[in-house]
Amino acid sequence: MVRGIIIGHGDFARAMLTTAEQIVGKQPDVKVITNIGLSGEVLREKIEQMLDQSGKQDTIIFVDLPGGSCTISCYHLLKKAKSLNIICGVNLPIILEFFMLRNKHTASELVPILLKKGRENIFQLKDRT
Repeated sequence: MVRGIIIGHGDFARAMLTTAEQIVGKQPDVKVITNIGLSGEVLREKIEQMLDQSGKQDTIIFVDLPGGSCTISCYHLLKKAKSLNIICGVNLPIILEFFMLRNKHTASELVPILLKKGRENIFQLKDRT
């Protein structure tokens, strides 16, 4: 099973996990990290600790906002471990698809599937009449 780490500003990560679990049920091996009160360095250390706890377990990191402190912290980790799977700009359809497919695919297989799902679910709603 692919492990997930959701990282975000404020309560975003916890809210994303809680909302998704209300739809598909409780999920094992998913952690959340908030940047509240954390410097970039401390945030990066916290992410590293979570990755170390997972050992060799396949992991995808989901980040709320491209270019924010959470993404910058992940980018520094990517310099050390180029094979990290990090998705920036996460939305609820991505998380739901992750939960439904993470037993069937590796992290590297899942990333393109999840990116496609996220993009497909961003559109302008229009009246068809």
